[in-house]
Amino acid sequence: MRRALAAAAAVVVATALTGCKSLENVARGGKVVGDTLTVYSLLPQPGTGNARDFVDAEKLALYGTGGTAGDFAVNFVSIDEGRRSPLELRDALADPQITALIGPYSSETAKTVVPLLNSAGVLQVTPGAGYAGFTEPVRSGEPERWQPSGRRTLSRLAGDDTAQARALLAAARAATGRQDPRVAIEQEPGAVADGLVAALREAGARTVGDSSRADAVIYAGEDPGNAVGVADALADEAPRAAVVFPDTLTFAGVEDRLSPAARRRAVFVSSAPKPGSTPQLRDFAGRFRERYGRTPGPYAIVGYRAMGGVLDAISRAGNRAGYRQEVVDQYFAHAGAPGPFTAHRPGQGYLELDLA
Repeated sequence: MRRALAAAAAVVVATALTGCKSLENVARGGKVVGDTLTVYSLLPQPGTGNARDFVDAEKLALYGTGGTAGDFAVNFVSIDEGRRSPLELRDALADPQITALIGPYSSETAKTVVPLLNSAGVLQVTPGAGYAGFTEPVRSGEPERWQPSGRRTLSRLAGDDTAQARALLAAARAATGRQDPRVAIEQEPGAVADGLVAALREAGARTVGDSSRADAVIYAGEDPGNAVGVADALADEAPRAAVVFPDTLTFAGVEDRLSPAARRRAVFVSSAPKPGSTPQLRDFAGRFRERYGRTPGPYAIVGYRAMGGVLDAISRAGNRAGYRQEVVDQYFAHAGAPGPFTAHRPGQGYLELDLA
Protein backbone atom coordinates (compact mmCIF):
# COMPACT_ATOMS: atom_id res chain seq x y z
CA MET A 1 0.00 0.00 0.00
CA ARG A 2 2.77 2.45 0.83
CA ARG A 3 4.33 1.84 -2.59
CA ALA A 4 1.03 2.77 -4.18
CA LEU A 5 0.86 5.98 -2.24
CA ALA A 6 4.40 6.71 -3.35
CA ALA A 7 2.72 7.08 -6.74
CA ALA A 8 0.51 9.76 -5.12
CA ALA A 9 -2.40 7.51 -4.21
CA ALA A 10 -4.95 8.31 -1.50
CA VAL A 11 -8.71 8.15 -1.06
CA VAL A 12 -11.03 10.41 0.91
CA VAL A 13 -13.10 8.28 3.28
CA ALA A 14 -14.82 10.93 5.39
CA THR A 15 -16.45 14.13 4.32
CA ALA A 16 -16.20 17.59 5.80
CA LEU A 17 -17.76 18.31 9.17
CA THR A 18 -18.56 21.88 8.22
CA GLY A 19 -18.39 24.17 5.22
CA CYS A 20 -17.50 23.19 1.68
CA LYS A 21 -14.46 23.10 -0.55
CA SER A 22 -13.45 23.76 -4.12
CA LEU A 23 -10.61 22.25 -6.11
CA GLU A 24 -9.96 25.31 -8.27
CA ASN A 25 -7.78 28.44 -8.06
CA VAL A 26 -5.28 27.09 -5.54
CA ALA A 27 -2.77 29.63 -4.24
CA ARG A 28 0.14 27.36 -3.35
CA GLY A 29 1.99 28.50 -0.27
CA GLY A 30 -0.03 31.70 -0.28
CA LYS A 31 -3.52 32.70 0.74
CA VAL A 32 -6.39 30.28 1.29
CA VAL A 33 -9.50 31.08 -0.75
CA GLY A 34 -12.58 32.05 1.28
CA ASP A 35 -13.38 31.99 4.99
CA THR A 36 -13.27 28.21 5.43
CA LEU A 37 -10.12 26.17 6.05
CA THR A 38 -9.65 22.43 5.56
CA VAL A 39 -7.56 20.16 7.76
CA TYR A 40 -6.75 16.77 6.25
CA SER A 41 -5.83 13.57 8.08
CA LEU A 42 -3.74 10.89 6.33
CA LEU A 43 -3.61 7.52 8.09
CA PRO A 44 -3.74 3.86 7.04
CA GLN A 45 -7.24 2.32 7.20
CA PRO A 46 -8.78 5.17 9.23
CA GLY A 47 -11.94 3.19 9.91
CA THR A 48 -10.20 0.48 11.93
CA GLY A 49 -8.01 -0.05 14.97
CA ASN A 50 -5.75 2.67 16.29
CA ALA A 51 -6.36 4.81 13.21
CA ARG A 52 -10.11 4.83 13.93
CA ASP A 53 -9.49 6.10 17.46
CA PHE A 54 -7.02 8.68 16.16
CA VAL A 55 -9.46 10.06 13.58
CA ASP A 56 -12.41 10.08 16.01
CA ALA A 57 -10.27 12.00 18.49
CA GLU A 58 -9.38 14.54 15.79
CA LYS A 59 -13.10 15.01 15.24
CA LEU A 60 -13.67 15.31 18.99
CA ALA A 61 -11.21 18.20 19.15
CA LEU A 62 -13.01 19.94 16.29
CA TYR A 63 -16.44 19.27 17.81
CA GLY A 64 -15.17 20.95 20.95
CA THR A 65 -14.64 24.21 19.08
CA GLY A 66 -17.94 24.05 17.25
CA GLY A 67 -16.20 23.40 13.95
CA THR A 68 -14.40 26.75 13.99
CA ALA A 69 -11.01 28.21 14.85
CA GLY A 70 -10.63 31.94 15.22
CA ASP A 71 -12.39 33.71 12.38
CA PHE A 72 -12.68 30.59 10.19
CA ALA A 73 -14.94 27.59 9.79
CA VAL A 74 -12.89 24.40 9.63
CA ASN A 75 -13.52 21.39 7.43
CA PHE A 76 -12.10 17.97 8.28
CA VAL A 77 -11.32 15.34 5.65
CA SER A 78 -9.86 11.91 6.41
CA ILE A 79 -7.73 10.29 3.71
CA ASP A 80 -6.88 6.60 3.61
CA GLU A 81 -3.17 5.90 3.22
CA GLY A 82 -4.18 3.31 0.64
CA ARG A 83 -4.11 2.50 -3.05
CA ARG A 84 -7.63 2.92 -4.42
CA SER A 85 -7.45 6.35 -6.03
CA PRO A 86 -4.22 7.96 -7.27
CA LEU A 87 -6.09 11.24 -7.83
CA GLU A 88 -7.29 12.10 -4.34
CA LEU A 89 -4.00 13.20 -2.83
CA ARG A 90 -3.44 15.43 -5.83
CA ASP A 91 -6.92 16.88 -5.36
CA ALA A 92 -6.25 17.52 -1.68
CA LEU A 93 -3.11 19.45 -2.55
CA ALA A 94 -5.09 21.44 -5.11
CA ASP A 95 -7.77 22.31 -2.55
CA PRO A 96 -7.70 26.12 -2.22
CA GLN A 97 -8.81 25.78 1.42
CA ILE A 98 -6.18 23.30 2.60
CA THR A 99 -4.27 24.69 5.57
CA ALA A 100 -2.81 21.61 7.31
CA LEU A 101 -2.43 17.85 7.07
CA ILE A 102 -2.05 15.51 10.05
CA GLY A 103 -0.06 12.42 9.07
CA PRO A 104 1.11 10.15 7.60
CA TYR A 105 2.37 7.55 10.04
CA SER A 106 4.90 5.76 7.88
CA SER A 107 8.19 7.27 6.75
CA GLU A 108 7.88 5.51 3.40
CA THR A 109 4.62 7.32 2.69
CA ALA A 110 6.08 10.55 4.02
CA LYS A 111 8.87 10.40 1.43
CA THR A 112 6.22 11.28 -1.14
CA VAL A 113 3.98 13.50 0.95
CA VAL A 114 6.51 15.71 2.79
CA PRO A 115 8.00 17.47 -0.28
CA LEU A 116 4.58 17.92 -1.89
CA LEU A 117 3.13 19.63 1.18
CA ASN A 118 6.26 21.67 1.70
CA SER A 119 6.16 22.94 -1.88
CA ALA A 120 2.54 23.94 -1.31
CA GLY A 121 3.41 25.71 1.97
CA VAL A 122 1.04 23.50 3.95
CA LEU A 123 1.61 22.74 7.63
CA GLN A 124 2.22 19.03 8.19
CA VAL A 125 1.94 17.51 11.65
CA THR A 126 2.99 13.87 11.73
CA PRO A 127 2.46 11.44 14.62
CA GLY A 128 5.12 9.11 13.17
CA ALA A 129 7.29 9.38 10.05
CA GLY A 130 10.42 9.24 12.18
CA TYR A 131 13.04 9.21 9.42
CA ALA A 132 15.45 11.87 10.66
CA GLY A 133 16.48 12.95 7.16
CA PHE A 134 13.19 14.81 6.70
CA THR A 135 14.49 17.51 9.04
CA GLU A 136 18.19 16.76 9.62
CA PRO A 137 21.19 16.11 7.31
CA VAL A 138 21.30 12.29 7.33
CA ARG A 139 22.15 11.71 3.67
CA SER A 140 23.51 13.95 0.95
CA GLY A 141 20.97 16.60 -0.05
CA GLU A 142 18.93 16.22 3.14
CA PRO A 143 16.82 17.79 4.46
CA GLU A 144 16.67 20.12 1.43
CA ARG A 145 15.22 17.45 -0.87
CA TRP A 146 12.30 17.01 1.54
CA GLN A 147 11.88 20.73 2.28
CA PRO A 148 12.28 22.20 -1.25
CA SER A 149 10.65 25.52 -0.39
CA GLY A 150 13.52 26.35 1.96
CA ARG A 151 11.05 26.73 4.85
CA ARG A 152 10.27 23.92 7.24
CA THR A 153 6.61 22.90 7.30
CA LEU A 154 6.94 19.46 8.95
CA SER A 155 6.45 19.03 12.70
CA ARG A 156 6.64 15.76 14.62
CA LEU A 157 4.49 14.93 17.62
CA ALA A 158 7.04 12.30 18.72
CA GLY A 159 10.81 12.20 18.49
CA ASP A 160 12.49 11.16 15.26
CA ASP A 161 14.18 7.79 14.82
CA THR A 162 17.29 9.01 16.62
CA ALA A 163 15.14 9.42 19.73
CA GLN A 164 13.18 6.25 19.02
CA ALA A 165 16.38 4.22 18.76
CA ARG A 166 17.20 5.15 22.36
CA ALA A 167 13.69 4.08 23.38
CA LEU A 168 13.97 0.76 21.53
CA LEU A 169 17.28 0.03 23.23
CA ALA A 170 15.88 1.07 26.62
CA ALA A 171 12.90 -1.26 26.04
CA ALA A 172 15.31 -4.11 25.26
CA ARG A 173 17.16 -3.43 28.51
CA ALA A 174 13.95 -3.27 30.53
CA ALA A 175 12.51 -6.43 28.97
CA THR A 176 15.66 -8.51 29.45
CA GLY A 177 16.79 -7.06 32.76
CA ARG A 178 20.26 -6.56 31.26
CA GLN A 179 22.00 -3.20 31.15
CA ASP A 180 24.00 -4.18 28.06
CA PRO A 181 21.93 -6.82 26.25
CA ARG A 182 23.13 -8.55 23.12
CA VAL A 183 20.91 -7.16 20.36
CA ALA A 184 20.17 -8.63 16.95
CA ILE A 185 18.54 -6.35 14.38
CA GLU A 186 16.04 -7.64 11.84
CA GLN A 187 16.09 -5.02 9.10
CA GLU A 188 13.94 -4.26 6.11
CA PRO A 189 15.75 -2.86 3.05
CA GLY A 190 15.81 0.87 2.36
CA ALA A 191 16.98 4.22 3.69
CA VAL A 192 14.33 4.41 6.42
CA ALA A 193 15.45 1.19 8.12
CA ASP A 194 19.11 2.03 7.44
CA GLY A 195 18.65 5.26 9.37
CA LEU A 196 17.08 3.51 12.35
CA VAL A 197 19.83 0.86 12.41
CA ALA A 198 22.51 3.56 12.33
CA ALA A 199 20.75 5.34 15.19
CA LEU A 200 20.60 2.12 17.21
CA ARG A 201 24.32 1.61 16.85
CA GLU A 202 25.00 5.23 17.71
CA ALA A 203 22.84 4.78 20.81
CA GLY A 204 25.18 2.01 21.95
CA ALA A 205 23.45 -1.19 20.89
CA ARG A 206 25.79 -4.19 21.32
CA THR A 207 24.81 -6.03 18.16
CA VAL A 208 25.24 -9.69 17.29
CA GLY A 209 24.65 -11.21 13.88
CA ASP A 210 22.88 -14.37 15.05
CA SER A 211 19.45 -13.87 16.60
CA SER A 212 19.73 -17.20 18.44
CA ARG A 213 22.57 -15.62 20.48
CA ALA A 214 20.66 -12.41 21.20
CA ASP A 215 18.97 -11.34 24.40
CA ALA A 216 16.69 -9.09 22.35
CA VAL A 217 15.83 -8.66 18.69
CA ILE A 218 14.87 -5.18 17.47
CA TYR A 219 12.79 -4.99 14.31
CA ALA A 220 13.79 -2.11 12.02
CA GLY A 221 11.06 -1.59 9.45
CA GLU A 222 7.46 -0.61 8.80
CA ASP A 223 5.86 -3.55 6.98
CA PRO A 224 3.34 -5.26 9.32
CA GLY A 225 3.13 -8.49 7.32
CA ASN A 226 6.87 -8.92 7.18
CA ALA A 227 7.22 -8.06 10.86
CA VAL A 228 4.65 -10.68 11.87
CA GLY A 229 6.43 -13.33 9.80
CA VAL A 230 9.78 -12.50 11.37
CA ALA A 231 8.35 -12.49 14.90
CA ASP A 232 6.65 -15.84 14.43
CA ALA A 233 9.87 -17.33 13.05
CA LEU A 234 11.87 -15.94 15.97
CA ALA A 235 9.51 -17.67 18.40
CA ASP A 236 11.12 -20.91 17.18
CA GLU A 237 14.63 -19.68 16.34
CA ALA A 238 15.21 -17.48 19.38
CA PRO A 239 12.53 -18.40 21.93
CA ARG A 240 14.31 -16.64 24.81
CA ALA A 241 14.85 -13.32 23.08
CA ALA A 242 12.55 -10.36 23.55
CA VAL A 243 11.37 -8.97 20.20
CA VAL A 244 11.05 -5.19 20.22
CA PHE A 245 8.82 -3.42 17.68
CA PRO A 246 8.92 0.28 16.72
CA ASP A 247 6.08 2.75 16.98
CA THR A 248 4.86 2.48 13.38
CA LEU A 249 4.20 -1.23 13.82
CA THR A 250 2.61 -0.72 17.23
CA PHE A 251 0.20 1.76 15.65
CA ALA A 252 -0.46 -0.70 12.81
CA GLY A 253 -1.79 -3.26 15.31
CA VAL A 254 0.89 -5.91 14.85
CA GLU A 255 0.24 -7.13 18.40
CA ASP A 256 -3.13 -8.59 17.41
CA ARG A 257 -1.61 -10.51 14.48
CA LEU A 258 1.14 -12.36 16.32
CA SER A 259 0.99 -16.02 17.29
CA PRO A 260 0.66 -16.68 21.04
CA ALA A 261 4.31 -17.75 21.22
CA ALA A 262 5.51 -14.58 19.50
CA ARG A 263 3.23 -12.35 21.57
CA ARG A 264 4.71 -13.66 24.82
CA ARG A 265 8.15 -12.34 23.82
CA ALA A 266 6.97 -9.11 22.16
CA VAL A 267 7.66 -5.57 23.37
CA PHE A 268 5.95 -2.60 21.71
CA VAL A 269 7.46 0.86 21.69
CA SER A 270 4.87 3.60 21.24
CA SER A 271 4.57 7.36 20.90
CA ALA A 272 1.28 7.16 22.82
CA PRO A 273 1.25 7.73 26.59
CA LYS A 274 0.08 5.12 29.09
CA PRO A 275 -3.74 5.40 29.15
CA GLY A 276 -5.18 6.91 32.30
CA SER A 277 -1.78 7.83 33.70
CA THR A 278 -2.67 11.52 34.31
CA PRO A 279 -5.85 13.40 35.27
CA GLN A 280 -5.87 14.98 31.80
CA LEU A 281 -5.81 11.59 30.10
CA ARG A 282 -8.62 10.31 32.32
CA ASP A 283 -10.71 13.39 31.54
CA PHE A 284 -10.10 12.91 27.82
CA ALA A 285 -11.08 9.25 28.01
CA GLY A 286 -14.36 10.18 29.69
CA ARG A 287 -15.24 12.71 26.98
CA PHE A 288 -14.29 10.24 24.26
CA ARG A 289 -16.52 7.52 25.81
CA GLU A 290 -19.39 9.96 26.15
CA ARG A 291 -19.26 10.86 22.48
CA TYR A 292 -18.40 7.51 20.88
CA GLY A 293 -19.62 4.92 23.40
CA ARG A 294 -16.29 3.11 23.69
CA THR A 295 -13.03 3.39 25.56
CA PRO A 296 -10.33 5.09 23.49
CA GLY A 297 -7.16 3.26 22.58
CA PRO A 298 -3.80 4.78 23.56
CA TYR A 299 -3.33 6.63 20.26
CA ALA A 300 -6.60 8.55 20.51
CA ILE A 301 -5.04 11.26 22.65
CA VAL A 302 -2.31 11.71 20.04
CA GLY A 303 -4.94 12.51 17.42
CA TYR A 304 -6.74 14.85 19.80
CA ARG A 305 -3.57 16.77 20.57
CA ALA A 306 -2.59 16.90 16.90
CA MET A 307 -5.87 18.50 15.89
CA GLY A 308 -5.81 20.74 18.95
CA GLY A 309 -2.40 22.08 17.99
CA VAL A 310 -3.53 22.87 14.47
CA LEU A 311 -6.71 24.60 15.65
CA ASP A 312 -4.69 26.58 18.17
CA ALA A 313 -2.32 27.76 15.43
CA ILE A 314 -5.26 28.86 13.29
CA SER A 315 -6.80 30.73 16.23
CA ARG A 316 -3.53 32.46 17.07
CA ALA A 317 -3.16 33.53 13.46
CA GLY A 318 -6.47 35.42 13.76
CA ASN A 319 -7.64 37.10 10.59
CA ARG A 320 -4.33 36.14 8.93
CA ALA A 321 -5.05 32.41 9.20
CA GLY A 322 -5.98 32.44 5.53
CA TYR A 323 -2.25 32.75 4.84
CA ARG A 324 -0.72 29.28 5.11
CA GLN A 325 2.68 30.56 6.20
CA GLU A 326 1.08 32.41 9.11
CA VAL A 327 -0.45 29.16 10.37
CA VAL A 328 2.92 27.40 9.97
CA ASP A 329 4.68 30.17 11.89
CA GLN A 330 2.12 30.17 14.69
CA TYR A 331 2.29 26.41 15.02
CA PHE A 332 6.07 26.32 15.34
CA ALA A 333 6.12 29.32 17.66
CA HIS A 334 3.96 27.51 20.22
CA ALA A 335 4.55 23.81 19.61
CA GLY A 336 5.89 21.92 22.58
CA ALA A 337 8.73 19.44 22.56
CA PRO A 338 8.02 16.03 20.98
CA GLY A 339 6.41 13.62 23.41
CA PRO A 340 8.32 10.72 24.99
CA PHE A 341 8.12 7.11 23.91
CA THR A 342 6.59 4.39 26.07
CA ALA A 343 6.83 0.60 25.87
CA HIS A 344 4.58 -2.24 26.95
CA ARG A 345 4.44 -6.02 26.91
CA PRO A 346 1.10 -7.72 26.12
CA GLY A 347 -0.56 -8.82 29.32
CA GLN A 348 2.29 -7.49 31.46
CA GLY A 349 1.84 -3.74 31.32
CA TYR A 350 4.14 -0.81 30.71
CA LEU A 351 7.92 -0.84 31.20
CA GLU A 352 10.03 1.81 32.89
CA LEU A 353 12.40 3.14 30.21
CA ASP A 354 15.78 4.42 31.29
CA LEU A 355 16.92 6.67 28.44
CA ALA A 356 20.09 7.84 30.16
